[in-house]
Amino acid sequence: MILDKMKLDGKVALVTGAGSGLGQAMAVALAEAGADVALAGRRADALAETEKIIAGLGRRALAAPLDVSKLEEVKKVVGETSRALGPIDVLVNGAGVYNGDETLQVAEEEWRRVIDINLTGTFFCCQAVGEGMVGRGGGSIVNVATFLGERGQRAARAAYNASKGGVASLTRALSVEWGPMGVRVNCISPGAHRTPIMAAALSNPDTEKWLNEKTVLGRMGEPEDIAGLCVFLASDASSYISGVNVYEDGGGWV
Repeated sequence: MILDKMKLDGKVALVTGAGSGLGQAMAVALAEAGADVALAGRRADALAETEKIIAGLGRRALAAPLDVSKLEEVKKVVGETSRALGPIDVLVNGAGVYNGDETLQVAEEEWRRVIDINLTGTFFCCQAVGEGMVGRGGGSIVNVATFLGERGQRAARAAYNASKGGVASLTRALSVEWGPMGVRVNCISPGAHRTPIMAAALSNPDTEKWLNEKTVLGRMGEPEDIAGLCVFLASDASSYISGVNVYEDGGGWV
């Protein structure tokens, strides 16, 4: 049955950025599908909240504070996850930061922060988890980019757009390299969702109105909108899919 292929019973997932927003929604969805989930992120209090939700679903959860831009921290969390929950079958790279400064005003340290977390952090996690997946001959990696990785949309997005465009390209490269070893690597490019990263922008009611008008479905996304796609790409239901970048944006800017 096709629904059985969506189940993740007996699987172990590691989700970065799991404390809030899309990362939390994806972590909870994987647990609802049957996976035990390691939760990584910078805020221990936020991770504890996600851990509580997953425990309430009857699944095991491990909260692991992590700065994905630090390779040694990434390796440590991967090791802790494997010892506590088992080998990692699914990696979801949901950690990310945003910068909206005009290009001529972007400071060097801010450029490096965005690239280090969004792109380099994704690479570090793929590398650390991918080693075990390649060795075992299987696994699914779901990277999170953005629809802005290939679309300009509006000014003052240089660092963010470049970092996320790199994530989509990294996805394709890894899918080619690791596909023969049974490891699938795919990417989700979300549109605008009602998450903490959007809170400041949405304080202006005109912003949501503008976003709704730009989206084919006439609304902005909610965190749970990404959940089904994440589970699909993580599960055997997508066993013949690798190297794709799926736009989860309500048909925006088609």
